[in-house]
Amino acid sequence: MKIAIIGTGYWGSKIVETAEAMDLDVTQYDIKDSLDAITPQTTDAAIIATPATTHKSITQTILSRGINVLVEKPAFMNMEECNEIEPYCQKAKFMSGHILLYSEHFANINVDAKQIRHIESRRLNWGRVQKDISPVPHLAPHDVAVLDVLLGDIPDKIYCKPFYITRRQQPDYVVCDLDYNDTTVQLQIGWLYNDKIRDIRVFVNDGIYDWRDSEDTSHYFDYNGSDKIQGVPKSTRTSLTRQLQAFINYCEKDQEPLSNFAHTKRVTYVIECMEKSLKTGEVICPSKEY
Repeated sequence: MKIAIIGTGYWGSKIVETAEAMDLDVTQYDIKDSLDAITPQTTDAAIIATPATTHKSITQTILSRGINVLVEKPAFMNMEECNEIEPYCQKAKFMSGHILLYSEHFANINVDAKQIRHIESRRLNWGRVQKDISPVPHLAPHDVAVLDVLLGDIPDKIYCKPFYITRRQQPDYVVCDLDYNDTTVQLQIGWLYNDKIRDIRVFVNDGIYDWRDSEDTSHYFDYNGSDKIQGVPKSTRTSLTRQLQAFINYCEKDQEPLSNFAHTKRVTYVIECMEKSLKTGEVICPSKEY
């Protein structure tokens, strides 16, 4: 399978390294390179790992040629871009890079949505400050993607509060509260934190799933027991490897991935509503008919 990887930054290079370890035939392109060589005759699929503001135009170009596409998060900046791309998904397959969905630890959270009472996620790190995008579209797609699959719905209410600690144009830290029927969710996201934290806790009727992505571990704590129950201690394959394999299976075997276009559209809509709340300070009630 011949794959074009567009993007030479940190993540694009990581994808190349992983794809080559999987013995895939890859060609890497810089964002400044001409994409004319990416045709159905030379390329079976493409992975886009360029700045978020370029995703829509590159995705449209590749899909219009009938070439399957995997786009890293955030796939689109807003619903206008998402809706513009949707017709092109009739020409080729689309998948977004919501990598947490392909973690073995996520697969270990085996619970019905009705059993989930509360979810808490902290996605914080030191540095890599973004100037043209807030922490919401930059970091929250990971968490919203997880919420979409676990809860199978979009939230009823959204409220985001920004914290401008360094007084830059973009907030350094954001707290997001989301209500999904009887389930409450709080997201803490930002890039001004003196530690790298990637934690998701899912509170269910009988216990807590504690997934620490930065440590590559997960545990389950039973309310009625004194000891924690280990889930997946260490991944046998990286989440990126599993994501790339899901993309290959989609292209070659038509196995629908968790992060298909319908899922991506829901995530994009929720992120757009979160951004609106962030900018206006209002509680947003998303429409079920987005």
